[in-house]
Amino acid sequence: MSMHETEKSVHYASAHGHAGTHEQEAVRHTGKHKKKRRKMNGKERVGIVFAVAAAVFLCLMMFVNMKIFPTETLDQNGSPMRISLMEKFRGWQPFVEIEGELESKEYSMEPKKDAEGVPHGGMVDDGLDLDQIQEGQFCVLFLGTDESRSNTDVIMLVMFDIRDNQIHILQIPRDTFVPGYTSFEAGKLNSVYTLGNPNKAPVQRVVDCLETVFKVPIDRYITTSCSDIGQIVDIVGGVPINMPYKITYEADKIIEKGEQVLNGQKAEWMVRFRHDYSEGDIGRMKAQRIFMAAAMARAADIGSIEMLGYINKIVDKKLVGSNLTVDEMSKLSDFATSIGMDKITMHMLPGEGYNYEPPNPQTEITSYSIWMMHKEPTIRMLNDFFRPFFEDEKDLPIVELLRPDEYRSTTYDEDMADFQAIQDGDTFEGK
Repeated sequence: MSMHETEKSVHYASAHGHAGTHEQEAVRHTGKHKKKRRKMNGKERVGIVFAVAAAVFLCLMMFVNMKIFPTETLDQNGSPMRISLMEKFRGWQPFVEIEGELESKEYSMEPKKDAEGVPHGGMVDDGLDLDQIQEGQFCVLFLGTDESRSNTDVIMLVMFDIRDNQIHILQIPRDTFVPGYTSFEAGKLNSVYTLGNPNKAPVQRVVDCLETVFKVPIDRYITTSCSDIGQIVDIVGGVPINMPYKITYEADKIIEKGEQVLNGQKAEWMVRFRHDYSEGDIGRMKAQRIFMAAAMARAADIGSIEMLGYINKIVDKKLVGSNLTVDEMSKLSDFATSIGMDKITMHMLPGEGYNYEPPNPQTEITSYSIWMMHKEPTIRMLNDFFRPFFEDEKDLPIVELLRPDEYRSTTYDEDMADFQAIQDGDTFEGK
């Protein structure tokens, strides 16, 4: 074969080789096109997203409900019982670090046996599944301390009458006379927190005093400083209120009359202001009723998720002490917001102001202004509203310095007003 013919053969083979390569590439490309998947439409993508989300949610629910956390309670085999993450969260006490737990104790009060719908023994399911001393009722002690956290300037008992869908709040003047429970010679209740039984925690001292004097079992407590109330109000975004009168806390610290939203600073002025009231501390307690009614209405507008966010902020700032669990706070809050403002009633502790002279003065002060309880009206009020599922008490260890026929005022022996009436301005008669 000539060289020219050889070159033609090589060129021919090379050409056909390239052609073969192109054909193979075409086949491969064609194969790829045949295997390419169809694009999903919008509905299919949404369906897959929901399916994945549902799977993740189910896995999460399985995890939080798995009983993996040991408790102090032992089962029949002597092994620690376990609870789930959800149960652990519900039992979380976010504020208990500040004041601690209350002591367990036995109570001498007898449960009612003749109340309508209450079987023998006085126990009936109230539907809230709370860890309470007496089924049907749940009592919370609220204490507001001064700046130094030494005296309790605000003292209230909040009784949740769960079976009858009522809440009763007892306002207790800070100067209430309780001799024997404090080393302060004036015997004032507001000093029990600091100067009470030295062998007990501060909040336990107040609980023991009130449970003994009133014969009302206290399930839980809440404490805060009056100066911290302002921070709490700011955290929840303020409290809408219709002020029935003007307050001049100081020359440049004024709360105007009329509708407005109180910020934290103004809320603190309102709950602490007392100097211009003709009734002094009692006038301040009336103003606190107005604030509490407005604060309750604000709380009713807060959703559960939003409230949890507020709780986290309050915990971080250590503004509140309490042995309430998250589950109890949720259930009691739902109960309070569901019954209506006209079902929440505030009561003043029956009594009158009195100038008390200690028999053996320890200081140069020979006379103290105290709040002397009126015994029989106090017993009657507690039996009617704060001991709904216990037998009535006939006597209480209340110290009176005057006989009933010597009382100088009975104005507050039947003093009560519901939150709706307070909001409507029907119960405030001015300063």
